[in-house]
Amino acid sequence: MLATRTWRAKEYFYLSRDPIDYSLVDLYRDIVLKLTSHQVNDDKKCNSQIFCDILDQCAKNEFCMKVFTHALYANPKRSSEELSKLNSTLRGLPKSSDIIANKMLKFSYTDLSREYKSCLLYLAIFPQEQSIRQSTLIGRWVTEGLITKEDWPSSVHRANRCFDALIDQWLVYPADISTTGQVKSCMVGDLVHEFITKLARKQRIVETHLSHHLARHFSIFNDLRLRSSDGIGKFFQRLSESSQVSLLKVLDLEACHIFGEKYQHYLKDVCDKMLLLKYLSLKGTNITHLPREINNLHELEVLDIRQTQVPEWATVNLLLLKLKHLLAGHICPSPSSFNSSTVLGRNELFTVQIPDKIEKMVNVEVLSNVKARNRQDLKDIGKLWQLRKLGVVTIDKDSHLKNLLRTISDLHECIHSLSITLSTGGHDGTPSSHELPDTVVTRLKLKNPPKLLESLSISGTTQRVYLLGLLSKDGDSNKLAKVTLSNTLLIQENLKALAKLPRLHLLLLEGSCDISQSQITFNKEEFPKLNHLIVECSAITMIAFTSGSVPKLKKIVWLSLTSLSGIDKLPRLKELEFKGDRIPDELKEAIEKHKNKLKLNILN
Repeated sequence: MLATRTWRAKEYFYLSRDPIDYSLVDLYRDIVLKLTSHQVNDDKKCNSQIFCDILDQCAKNEFCMKVFTHALYANPKRSSEELSKLNSTLRGLPKSSDIIANKMLKFSYTDLSREYKSCLLYLAIFPQEQSIRQSTLIGRWVTEGLITKEDWPSSVHRANRCFDALIDQWLVYPADISTTGQVKSCMVGDLVHEFITKLARKQRIVETHLSHHLARHFSIFNDLRLRSSDGIGKFFQRLSESSQVSLLKVLDLEACHIFGEKYQHYLKDVCDKMLLLKYLSLKGTNITHLPREINNLHELEVLDIRQTQVPEWATVNLLLLKLKHLLAGHICPSPSSFNSSTVLGRNELFTVQIPDKIEKMVNVEVLSNVKARNRQDLKDIGKLWQLRKLGVVTIDKDSHLKNLLRTISDLHECIHSLSITLSTGGHDGTPSSHELPDTVVTRLKLKNPPKLLESLSISGTTQRVYLLGLLSKDGDSNKLAKVTLSNTLLIQENLKALAKLPRLHLLLLEGSCDISQSQITFNKEEFPKLNHLIVECSAITMIAFTSGSVPKLKKIVWLSLTSLSGIDKLPRLKELEFKGDRIPDELKEAIEKHKNKLKLNILN
């Protein structure tokens, strides 16, 4: 849904255009009329002049024209009365860009629901122009109680819709957009930040006595008294004596290197003092262990220990009955000094072990990068019937794989996203050339294929079971939309397992892959819904498209381009992205002759 909206928005606001010889007002007028073209004739005729008048008032400030245009994009069904009122208000204002911008922001802000307004004002705690990840915002909005639905998944869904709405209306703007057009993080511009900060302070949504470099770490409605000259380290130095922290629900310490050798006890102090915490992020900190007091946080719903040196055994005794998200692990490009890894080609995946009593943590919805030590671990995960997203590392043994398949079967009515990393292969973790499909043992079965699985990632290879084939069955009922194959065996037969999936729109091939041939071919009537193909496997030297294949493919990303043929047979193709400074002449010619004006990105 988000990717679709982002592509539509790009059509109006982001795509490169031919040089124009008329004013920006004319350009935005054309966009506005296109956005509102579905209105009935009388309203269209009446409003078209008002559109022009409003844009004329904003002529010296493109930001104001953009906000107005995005407001119409989000809600094109505006009444003539509403537009006339805005036009009259603008006419009566001094010709100051800041004043007009403020009025235009108020026009857009008024459209938001009460919940969405609170979520926007919440962004005032972050420094302006800081990149803020969508996942961080979603988790914090929900745990702060700004989005309240009947259950956590509904609240998360509502929060994601809120994020989309703020992007659509240009109240926040994209900071990081994935290759598929999904906004992964956002920023708040200067004018919007000033606008929301005034409103947030007036409505006491944010504390006026905390500077931005401190406020972003804590939940709102707190009673903290910190000087702007204080750092987060100073806060922890006084923590054991403080009585102001007992009501905090959020503690976000991402990238704070405050847990030096002498200060590892700070986290123990948190666990002793902040007993109402719901959200604790230690991502990217220099924490090296989890104290046993972590289990004092009975209200904790999100625990993020990604990109830390917390050893894999640190989570064995974790028991948090209200926990919903356990986020752990990271990938390092080279060996490290602590040993909690699964080798992945040239990289290492650092993980944590599945808690011994995971079966009691029945509210868990997300487990990322957890490592199964034994068969029982996998069985116990199968009892988590709220689990929507699972990232698991397991050993390539019959007993482990059998229990993995049993777990997937037990979760077949709830799991939406599944990432499987297999510890297997040669000495460097890459698959061996002899591991071909005819050597695969198929005695391991999947009793109940997952009904709701939308995202699948498989890293590593095994001769014991054809995981990709088992998880991509069920024909028209299969909901897989995104598949990632990493450090695995890539051959034409494997692609056939995916070719008929009715909803697959993203295919990513990456890592140190072994293949039986260097060319992959997309044949007629294959991949009917695929619109993004990303290839980051250097062993693939040729990609070919035949007539009638991948009819909806929009974008190709290939980081080791050598030979690409058949793009003239792709009627929806819009964008190509390659790495390197040389494009084969025949491909250049094909790009120039393509009936669409292809956007070409060259990465260094």
